[in-house]
Parts: sequence; structure tokens; C-alpha cells
Amino acid sequence: MTGDRHRRRGAQGRGCGLLRLAAICGVGILAGLAAAAGTGAFSSSSSRVVAAAPATGAGKAAPARTTTAARTTETVPRLPPIRPARPGTAEVISRGPTAGGKVALTFDDGFCPACVARLVRVLERTGAHATFFPNGRYQDSWGPQAKRIRRLIALGQLVVGNHTFSHGDAKTQSPDVFGADLQRNEQWIQHTFHVSGRPWVRPPYGSYNDGTLSAAGQLGYTKVILWSGTLADSSPQTVPYLLNAVHYWAKPGVIMLMHGNYPNTAKALPRILRILKHKHLRPVTIAELLHG
Repeated sequence: MTGDRHRRRGAQGRGCGLLRLAAICGVGILAGLAAAAGTGAFSSSSSRVVAAAPATGAGKAAPARTTTAARTTETVPRLPPIRPARPGTAEVISRGPTAGGKVALTFDDGFCPACVARLVRVLERTGAHATFFPNGRYQDSWGPQAKRIRRLIALGQLVVGNHTFSHGDAKTQSPDVFGADLQRNEQWIQHTFHVSGRPWVRPPYGSYNDGTLSAAGQLGYTKVILWSGTLADSSPQTVPYLLNAVHYWAKPGVIMLMHGNYPNTAKALPRILRILKHKHLRPVTIAELLHG
């Protein structure tokens, strides 16, 4: 009998202990829920519950951390309205003023979709300024990047000029044929990027004659942009070659000819920008180089 009483009392004691523990735990859970509600651990914006941090040494709990889904908005300026063409005399330009330590990085063509995408990403990440001279025939490269390019244009970080639609040699074309190809690319630029390429035009291969200049000027393309430095990357080049070319050509006022055609140009662009910084040169758009 005595043994039975001790066993019953022991069981009762353990039962009471469990009840006390449950009560304590229940109070702790309710307190935790109340704290969570007060601190925003239950977030209506993120619809997630943040788990309590595990205990750390000496039985102390690590400070609780709460996370909320980040919601940031960026105000991007609107693109300017497209103005009617203003015919004039076309001026051939191969370099800009040397004052201010500015260099215009210009990218032609763009028949490599991955290369164009990478160029845009680098410009977004670094904030560098540049000028694109795309051909509409490479819409498969430029179309997927159009929204991001429009944003860079609106921020004043990028200018788009006209490089003709089909990339033909103007010297082998009549002025009418060249002008029609230029206008076709202008329509594509407006449709794709919501801006005009005017007044900037770069004839493919840098090839032009009096008829080319006359046709361009009549369509409002009064700034014929050639170059005073080149990476010679219209064909594949190694990254060291490209970097050496930048070291050689990059000087104040230089218009640098580059292309969106082969992976190494896009791959080298971050290092090219570092070289320019080391030489105390600032990459700018063609408009910033010529107009301040």
C-alpha cells in the first residue's frame, strides 16, 4: 500500500509539473505572439512569419530580427518629345574639345544579343555614359533591351544615334537609297526607343561622299560622327588587345569607336572604365562631348 501511495503521489507530482510547464510555455508563447504583433514580425506586406532566432551561449536568445519585403520606387524622368526634323548642312566630326577630360564611348551595330545585354548591364551598374549607333536589322539584339535603354536615355546617361537600318556602304549607294535606309532606321529608333536619332548619324564603315552628306542633312542629320580612336573590334579581339587599344587611344576629346558584336568588348568594358578613371578621363555621351 505504501509503495502504491508513493507511486500515485509521484505521478501526481509529475502531472502537476507538466501542467506548470505547459502553463509557463503557454504564457511565453502568448507573450511572444504579442511581441511579434507589436514589432511587426507578422508583416501584412510580405505575408511571412519571421522565426525566432536560436538561443546563443549562456542561455541568452539572440536579438530577434524582422524582415519586410523591400518596396522601392524610382522616379525616372520622362523622355523628351520627338521634334520634327530640322534640315541643315551636315558637319563631319571626328573628335571633340579637349577641355574637361571627356571621352565619348560609342558602340555600333549590335548583332550579338548577349553582348548588347551585357553592355547595357555594365552601363546600369557603373553609371557610365555612352552612345549607341544601332542598326534596325539587329532588332533581335536591341528589342529585348529597349525598356532598359529608354530608362538610361531618360536619365541622361545614354544617347542613340542612327547607323542606318541595313548597314550598307553609302559610297556604293545613291543619295536616295542612302536617305531611305537612314529614314527607315529613324522610324525603327522612334518605335523601339521612343526618341529620335537626330542629329547624330554614323555612316557604316565611316564611308560617305557629298551625296551622303546632302541626304543626311535634308533629313535633319546634321552631325556626322566619325572617330579618333578605335578598338578595332569589328572583328574579334582579345581582351588584352582591347585594353592596350584604350591605353593608346584614350585622350581628352577622343571619340572612341567600339562595337556590340563580340563578347570580349562587353567583357572588357568594366576594365576599360577603370583605365579611363586612372587616366583622369570621364566617359560621356556624344552630346555631352560636343555640347558640354
